[in-house]
Amino acid sequence: MTRFERDYNDILNGETWILRKRKEELEQIEAKGRASRNGFITQCLAQQYRKLKAEYDELDALI
Repeated sequence: MTRFERDYNDILNGETWILRKRKEELEQIEAKGRASRNGFITQCLAQQYRKLKAEYDELDALI
């Protein structure tokens, strides 16, 4: 079971703190991306951010 699937099931069971945790993680990734001067690392962080943002939006739609 992936982290997304586990969080999906937890939200269906009423656990809303997961969204706060994921939002904090998105903010950290965004801050790292803005601070990075290495283009490759910035690309990797942007890809990770887009993936996690899509998951966050899907989880947020459940509430």
